[in-house]
Parts: sequence; structure tokens; C-alpha cells
Amino acid sequence: MFSYTLGEGAELRILEVRHASEFLAFVETNRDYLGAWLEWAHTMNTLEQAENFIQRGLKRYIEDGLPWVGIWLEQRLVGGILFFPVEKNIQATMIGYWLGQKAAGRGLMNKAVTAMLHFVFTELKLNRVELQAHVDNTRSRAAAERLGFLFEGIQRDIWKHKGEFVDHAVYAMLARDWSNTSVR
Repeated sequence: MFSYTLGEGAELRILEVRHASEFLAFVETNRDYLGAWLEWAHTMNTLEQAENFIQRGLKRYIEDGLPWVGIWLEQRLVGGILFFPVEKNIQATMIGYWLGQKAAGRGLMNKAVTAMLHFVFTELKLNRVELQAHVDNTRSRAAAERLGFLFEGIQRDIWKHKGEFVDHAVYAMLARDWSNTSVR
């Protein structure tokens, strides 16, 4: 199974069904913080829902080789990274990430996403990774820019959050961008 040490007590591990109760507890603790941007933070309320979420990630890993990982700090789940299905004809995927409030501001997400981008571009040989963030999510957008993603524009009314259509800022990194980036 996929795992990666980030240093300073942090590591990435594939999310498995056995982590469902820990994942649910993480969501409950960070519901309002995560829910500002992630709809599933408001709708995940049961162990079964947490298990189903994780099972979707395991299915993605089997189908595309893209692991959904948890970010652990000092043996405590503090965040995660997921991928959308690979568009095989263009060798592309989309990445999503989240971090609990107490773990934010330490550079942890930059290390975690960098590790996953390395995996996606060097091991899976994908050509494009897209990242979308709500236009007002300044922390997520700043992380994308620090990581070397290029801003491609705004997609209007692309997602629904809290029953309302919202705009997303779209960023992308290509394999050739990755090989030239200084983030690594």
C-alpha cells in the first residue's frame, strides 16, 4: 500500500476503511472549518458515510492507481488528498485536498501535495493535474500558486455549495511544468 514520510512527524498513508471512525472524528472536529469550502464536510455524519467515502478512494486506487491519502501528523489524522478519475485519453486528473484547522499554516499541505505530484508525474506518467478552488478560498489558491500550478481562469457556476452555484478558480500543472518547477 502507498505510504510516504514527509518528515517532522508527518506522513501520507492510503485511506483504508479501518480509518473510517478516525476520519469521521476528524470531519466532526473540523466540520465548520472544512465546510466553508467542502460540501461533504456537512453531509458526512455517520460511520457508514465515512466508509463509503473511503471506499470510493480505494476504488479509484484500483482503477487508476491514484491513492486517496490521509495526512497524519504525530500519528493523528489532520488532512487528506484525493484524486478524481483519470481522463485516460489526455492523461489528466484533478486533485483535491483538505487540512484541519489546527494543522494549517505549517507548510504541511505543500509537502503532501508535492509528494503526490511527484507520484502522479513520475510513477503514473500523467500529463496534467488540475486543481479547482472556490474563488474566495484564498488559502487554497495561495497553496496552488506556491506549488507552481498555473492559473487558467474562472469557471462560473461550476459547483454547488450550500445550495448555491459558485465560481471556481482553475489551476493546472503539466508534466513539463513539474519537471521545471523549483518547488520539489
